[in-house]
Amino acid sequence: MVRLSMCSSGKYSLRGPALIPRMKTKHRIYYITLFSVVLLGLIATGMFQFWPHSIESTADWSLDRRSMHDAPLIQLPVSNPIPERGDLSCRMHTCFDVYRCGYNPKNRIKVYIYPLQRFVDEGGVPISSTGLSREYNDLLSTISDSEFYTDDVTRACLFVPSIDVLNQNSLRIRETAQALAMLPRWDKGMNHLLFNMLPGGPPDYNTALDVPRDRALLAGGGFSTWTYRQGYDVSIPVYSPLSADVELPERQPGPRRYFILSSQTAIHREYRAELERLKEENGEALLLLDKCSNLSQGVASARKRCYKGQVFDYPQILQESSFCVVLRGARLGQATLSDVLQAGCVPIILADSYILPFSEVLDWKRASVVIPEEKLPEMYTILKSIPHRQVEEMQRQACWFWDAYFSSMKAIGMTTLQIINDRIYPYAARTYEQWNNPPVVVSNPLVARSLKTCYNLCPSSLHH
Repeated sequence: MVRLSMCSSGKYSLRGPALIPRMKTKHRIYYITLFSVVLLGLIATGMFQFWPHSIESTADWSLDRRSMHDAPLIQLPVSNPIPERGDLSCRMHTCFDVYRCGYNPKNRIKVYIYPLQRFVDEGGVPISSTGLSREYNDLLSTISDSEFYTDDVTRACLFVPSIDVLNQNSLRIRETAQALAMLPRWDKGMNHLLFNMLPGGPPDYNTALDVPRDRALLAGGGFSTWTYRQGYDVSIPVYSPLSADVELPERQPGPRRYFILSSQTAIHREYRAELERLKEENGEALLLLDKCSNLSQGVASARKRCYKGQVFDYPQILQESSFCVVLRGARLGQATLSDVLQAGCVPIILADSYILPFSEVLDWKRASVVIPEEKLPEMYTILKSIPHRQVEEMQRQACWFWDAYFSSMKAIGMTTLQIINDRIYPYAARTYEQWNNPPVVVSNPLVARSLKTCYNLCPSSLHH
């Protein structure tokens, strides 16, 4: 009865439960409102920080919109500081600020390209004899058209200067270094990426860019084990302008007219003598080509090779051999490697200490044969021991490597950025199979990826 009288009591029926007085009810509403406001603020802040910023300014980097001649002129005082030489101890955890990259749902780094500028010394002389090369323009345009690009410098993880250092032969070393140091975000090269394919110069031809560059990453085309900072630098191919504008006919993997072919024209005399000895021992199985002495200099002669007065088209002749020799020259990195891969000829690489292009991710055992230079006399015997079926697989893989990673400045640039991206977001990195297994070719011609000719439609003009 007591229970019934309490439930029916008018004292509490109009004001809610007896245990919550009116004052406490007001406090509860206040705290719930305050908590809701704070919670909504936190949610909004989190969405702003982590929501993918897909809407970017339309002021993309483009040489088409602003000619190099219209770029602002920057004069370099003689007293300008010079960066330190590349720090050989640099690794991603010591010389790269990964926190600039931050978290984003797409696991993709953002790359900023500095605006075009023309750097000159106090006398008005440019820091480069060539300015912006066609190849570097293609590379920068590729980056600006990619999903890596951002025009917001505050969001950038990686910075790419518009200063062209692809070919060291065209650079004034000191002045180029001063120009790099003047970049607004240089910060001793932290998170900066330089592309160089032709390092060093006479007489010693260093295997890395001689321009002092502080802590900047280097995508280099001729690294040795002494200059390559493993897991930091990226070894890239030397782009071949000769093969890029030549469409080779379809050639299926299998036996070729020649077993071994050598096409390089500036081979050291000791190597040349050893190759000639192998030629005498093995006859028609080995074709030893050289430059043609009876042709005028120029592009036409660069696309010809000769043997005892017989003229061959280059690089087409490379398709006629199962294996093609790639020997070190004045520089470790050789454009011949790209020519050979394009032809589906298995490269025989004789360049001790050479860091092969993209070797961080590519399995070169599947597409090449690496032989120590001292074993050049045994080359023929070594190659004869490889089963025919394996040779065919290597021919196929060589052709695909060229098509996917060597065929254009776009392929080289995007592969470089993807390797760096995989280091920063290792949980989303490409697998060994994705890097090294050719895509499955489907029968439908509308969606099939052709791997037949390994050709490139973009001509080039990189001069060695």
